[in-house]
Amino acid sequence: MTGDIDSVEVFDETKARAFSDKDENIISALKDLYTLYQLRVRVSSFQLPRYFNFEESPRAHHIDTSRFWAVLIGIDAYECNPLRGCVRDALKMERYLTENLCMPKHRIQRLLGSKEHVSSDNYHIPTRVNIIQTLVGLMNNAEIQNGDNIIIYFSGHGSGYSTAGYGSNANDSIEALCPIDRTEGNGSHIPDISDREINMILQNISRAKGDHIAFILDCSHTETASGALDQGVRTLPPLSGGSPKHMFNIADENSRQFPGYQSVHSEKWCPDMSSHVVLAACQEHQVAKESQGEEGFQGVFTESLLRVLTSDNFSGRSTYIDLICALPTMYGQTPVVAGKHKSAQIWYQDQ
Repeated sequence: MTGDIDSVEVFDETKARAFSDKDENIISALKDLYTLYQLRVRVSSFQLPRYFNFEESPRAHHIDTSRFWAVLIGIDAYECNPLRGCVRDALKMERYLTENLCMPKHRIQRLLGSKEHVSSDNYHIPTRVNIIQTLVGLMNNAEIQNGDNIIIYFSGHGSGYSTAGYGSNANDSIEALCPIDRTEGNGSHIPDISDREINMILQNISRAKGDHIAFILDCSHTETASGALDQGVRTLPPLSGGSPKHMFNIADENSRQFPGYQSVHSEKWCPDMSSHVVLAACQEHQVAKESQGEEGFQGVFTESLLRVLTSDNFSGRSTYIDLICALPTMYGQTPVVAGKHKSAQIWYQDQ
C-alpha cells in the first residue's frame, strides 16, 4: 500500500472499534493487521538505503519563541549496546532552538547520558525517575501558561513489547523508551517507559497547559531479539522476557495521581492523540539509525530534520505534515507524523 495512509492511525482506529463494538469481524481485522505488522518487521531489513542531499540556506521567516519550553533527552551511555550520536543530537537540537529560533536557554531542560559528561547543574542524568519527574514537572510549572509551546525531544534506544500471553488482548504491541538505567536481575529491576505511560503524561500536560505539544523521537521500537543487536541501531530487546507487566505496574503507580486515570493494564486502552503531535524517526516496522557525520555520529532522522528546519523551503504557513513530507527516506527510515493536530503550522504558529 502506498500514498498518505497512516498505518498507526489505521491500527488504533481498528482497535478502538473492535473494543467498543465487540464486532467479531473487526476483531478479526485487528488480528490480521497485527500479523501484517509482524511480517513487515521481518522484511524491512531488505530495504535499500537511499541518498538525499538537502541544501541549507537561511530561514526566511521569524518564529516567536517567547512562549516556548523544551525538554531535550539524549542517551549514549547504555550499559548494553551504547550509542554515539544521541547526546550530540540533543545538543544540536538545543543549538537550533537557541540560535536559529532565539529561544531563551533557561527554558530548556537537558537530560544527557554520556561517558564524556558528568552530572552538573546544567543538566540531569536521564534515569527513569528523572525523565518522568521532568515531564510531570511541566504540568506543575506555574511559569508555563495555557497555550505555550512545549517541545519534548528524545534521542536514544527504544524497545518493543508484545502483549502475547499477557492479558486477554494478545494482538497488541507496546512501544517503549529506554532510560539510561534500565536493568533487571540482581535484585533490582528498572523497567522501560511504555508508550501508555508517556501518553498519559502528555494527556495531563495538555489538560494543564494546552495541546501545543510536539513530541520528537529519534529511536525505534521493533521487537528485537537479544542476539540481533547492530551497532548504531537505536533499538534494544525488551526486558522481562518481553512481558510489559512490570513496566505497566510502575506506570500505574505513577499515574494514579492524574485526573481521569485509566489503568494502563486495561485491554481497552487506546492512546489520546489529541494532546500532542508526534514526529518519529521511522515507521513501526523499521529501525532508526545513526551515521558518521562531519561533527561525529548523529541520528539520521535528527540530521535530516534540522536540515529542513534551517532551510528556506518552508514559509511560516508550513505544517507538521509538510515538514515530514520534506524529509528524505534514508537508510530504510520513513519518518512519521501522527496526532490530531498534525495539520497545524510548525510550532503552532497559526494558533
